[in-house]
Amino acid sequence: MRFLLAAAVIILLTAEISAQSSSGYSRFGIGDLEYTYSARRVGMGGLGASVEDIDFIGTLNPASWYAIARTRIEFGGSYKGLLLSDQNESNKYYSETEFTGFTLAFPVSTTYGISLVSGIIPYSTVSYNAVENIIADPQVGNYSVDYKGRGGLSKFFIGTSYKLPFNFALGASLDYYFGNLVYETALDFASSAIQDVVYQRIYKTNGIGTTAGIISPDFSSILKSESITDFKLGASVQIFNELKTDTLLWTRTATLSDTLSSGKVKMKLPLRLNAGLSFVLNKDYLFLFDYAFQPWSKYQFAGLQKKNLRDASKISAGFEYRPSKELGATVWEQIILRAGLSFEQTQYLINGEGIDQYSVMVGFSFPIIAENTIDIALQYASRGTTKSGLIKENIFKLSFGISLGEIWFIRYEK
Repeated sequence: MRFLLAAAVIILLTAEISAQSSSGYSRFGIGDLEYTYSARRVGMGGLGASVEDIDFIGTLNPASWYAIARTRIEFGGSYKGLLLSDQNESNKYYSETEFTGFTLAFPVSTTYGISLVSGIIPYSTVSYNAVENIIADPQVGNYSVDYKGRGGLSKFFIGTSYKLPFNFALGASLDYYFGNLVYETALDFASSAIQDVVYQRIYKTNGIGTTAGIISPDFSSILKSESITDFKLGASVQIFNELKTDTLLWTRTATLSDTLSSGKVKMKLPLRLNAGLSFVLNKDYLFLFDYAFQPWSKYQFAGLQKKNLRDASKISAGFEYRPSKELGATVWEQIILRAGLSFEQTQYLINGEGIDQYSVMVGFSFPIIAENTIDIALQYASRGTTKSGLIKENIFKLSFGISLGEIWFIRYEK
């Protein structure tokens, strides 16, 4: 009962409050890429291919699941605010709050590192709203164009891990991608003699893929340092089959609604590679360094490549301070602290300008009871430029979640 109550509270608190964060760049491709939904991962730079997860559920590398020793469930949500500026206007603010996803993990054999893990998490987000005012058009007079987009792709996955001889760990998952991408253009005419009109493109996408990963054994003995332990390397790859996409283009006026075209096409997503290393210093300090790459120049929709996309990459560095567990330690002495930095070459290439993003993150986990935490992370990012008629975005993102261990699943005798 306590678990169900907690789950209901989390879902209610993180339900979507507003529909759009108004990032115009998400109009291209499949939108902004989501590397993680976890507040823990956000607080450490957003990646973490080599980090084994003992009391958290990672989603970047399935091999990390081999260390899970307790049945776990996690929920995530976020608040995102964007402060926009261009060559003509600045300090325009948009925001949204939403429930991002959840994961479940069941250890099957701790001896062999076998865990069964499943969940639903975001893969991309389309969310924008922009208005263009046209003055004194010679044919129709004054009018405005309202561009809106919403939706994105989500991923349902189920996978497992296994610990090989010599302490290598493998993991793999079967992934099902699904979602709706909605792009809307509304023309609002000042003249009452011309009817306002709305055009809407809807893409309903689904398909399967797979994620596979590996984490090395501890190589710290090679360094011959007493202060460095758990020196590990990790890598994972996400592979996609062609996604089936139903397309619909329709228009609406005050007196008429009509479907202009519909059909079925294929969407081809490029594979994503992740690699990283991590180590623990003086037992309490975890450091990690990661790299991710995805060649979006090879993205195809209906057999055609998109000129506004380029290869994407992300470099991140993270830190976590986890105090050693001691008998009699207070709640405040058990708080886990995190920080991270990242540079992201996004997939967007607009008007010949590549859109880059710089981020700094901090976070912490507050213990509720044994093996259960409330996780918080705060991210500030700067993306884009005001050159070439583009938009500069200052992004403020608050990620929050809850991680519950098996103690919540115990049924007490009355």
